[in-house]
Amino acid sequence: MKRMQWLVLVVVAALVVSLGAYAVAADAGKTLTGTSSCGGCTGVAGSCCLLLTDKDGGRWVLKGDSESFKAAFKARSAGKTMTATVIGKPTTKKGNDGNPYKEVKVSAVKIES
Repeated sequence: MKRMQWLVLVVVAALVVSLGAYAVAADAGKTLTGTSSCGGCTGVAGSCCLLLTDKDGGRWVLKGDSESFKAAFKARSAGKTMTATVIGKPTTKKGNDGNPYKEVKVSAVKIES
């Protein structure tokens, strides 16, 4: 009887872990498009960061280390349209201005205009 309980526990734990991995994989490859700005200068974050505001007004702080991300970071204050490829699960945070934003890791950022 004890073995059966342990087996059920292991199966449930494996299911929870696999569902968590699926949720991250579902976000991976998704793209975000929006207008760039500096998250620090706009009062969203405590320091300079690449912020995209999408067409619905959603605010996304992007994190990354690719060459395309570095180029986009340098051009962040120009108000350009950018598209980012998501590789992580977004986390919702509260900005310095009191409003929510999402922070997400990205693999690449393309400057559209």
